[in-house]
Order: sequence, then C-alpha cells, then structure tokens
Amino acid sequence: MKRALPDQAAVWQSGRARGSERSSRVEPLADQPFSIRVLVVDDFPLARAGVRRVLAAEPGIEVVGEAANGEEALRLAAELAPDVVTLDLYMPGMSGMAVLEALQREAPSVRILIVSASERAEIVLDAVAAGATGYITKRSTPAEVRQAVRTAHTGGTIVSPELATVLIKEYSQARGGEPEGIRARLGTRDREILRLLCAGNTDREIGRILHISARTVQSDLTRIRQRTGLKRRSDLASWAVQHAVL
Repeated sequence: MKRALPDQAAVWQSGRARGSERSSRVEPLADQPFSIRVLVVDDFPLARAGVRRVLAAEPGIEVVGEAANGEEALRLAAELAPDVVTLDLYMPGMSGMAVLEALQREAPSVRILIVSASERAEIVLDAVAAGATGYITKRSTPAEVRQAVRTAHTGGTIVSPELATVLIKEYSQARGGEPEGIRARLGTRDREILRLLCAGNTDREIGRILHISARTVQSDLTRIRQRTGLKRRSDLASWAVQHAVL
C-alpha cells in the first residue's frame, strides 16, 4: 500500500501551537494568493451544505464542486482537479471505499480526507491502508474540519482525536501478532475476502462480487498474508475458520 498505517501517522492535535504552526505553512502570500481546491462528496445534501459552509469560512479554501454519489465524484475529480476530496464512506451504489481506490489509481496526487459517521477502528485502518490522507468523524467541530483540510493539503496524515486512543490500542495489539490483535487489523473487506476465499472463489470471482479488480484482491490478500504470517490459500481459509474471522 502507498500510505503508512496509523502507527506511523501524525495524529491530529487541537493545541493552538501546533495548529498555528501548520496554518503558517499554508497561509497565502500577499503577492501569491492561492486557495486549496476542495471537492465535497456525500450523498446527503444537508451534509454537503454543512461542509461547504464550514470551509467557506476559511479564506484559503475554495469548494469547487459537490458530488452526491461515487460516479459523480470521479467525474468531477477528473474535470475539476481538486487538491483535496472530502469523502463520505457510506453512499448508495458506488461506496466511498471504491471511490477512494479509484481516485488512487486515476488521480494519485489528490489528497483524500474521509469524513464519516463511523468510528470503528477497522474502518479507519481500511481507509488509511487504502490511501486516505486522513479520517475525521462527523462529530468534528468546524475548526477541526478546516484544520484537517489544511493538513491533508500539506501531505500530513490526520486522525481525529476521538479515534486516536482506540486506534492506537487496536493497532498495538495487532503488531503483537496475537489472534485477537490480528483480527482487529482485518477490516470489513478483508473479512469478506476471506469469506469468499473459504467458499472457493478465485481472485477474479471475488473481485466481481465485491466490485473491485482482481489485482486489488491480490493486493489485499498479500496484506492479509503479511498480517497472519500464512502463505497458502488453504492455510488462510483454515485460519479464518479457526479464529472466527468470518
């Protein structure tokens, strides 16, 4: 995967000193004005309007477009060339995770900030491992959202404070190699891939069912093998059943 996992990530802090330091790096110069171009993606109009209103209060940020679904998000990202995409994970049709993966392939320079209602550690791990620059929840304050966009634009990795403690705990357990820790590192899609693998599906068949490419399935399986220490598909299937991962 391209992005570092959360134990290597800089966790966002709300302290004034750190916020001021980061803000100074992206403050527009008087003779060289610029703005961070943002595409807002969420299937709820009220949520999109809220993010737009929050970001409009920041002179250095410009919302250049809004998308209500994954297909529209990819089209607008290609047309508008945003610097940052704020992305909801749960949308009808094409999911936010699928949009994230597509943007990684088609517009790798775009910074992707997940703005989600989910606070599950495995979902955060999935998103960051798939290439998200950061992850904040919809309980974030307006100031936190603006700071997150600025941090994402400068290349920093951000995780909202309310997620930091549980995320670090889960990831620390996972690095210990214990079954419970390994389970914590397996995200929703990892578990689904293991379930389909146990059912005897090929990589291509798994990809078709999950609406991802066979190459992505292979990449995910490589990550799962690294986490479990198992190489053969039969061993992965046996491990999944033994440790009640399915």
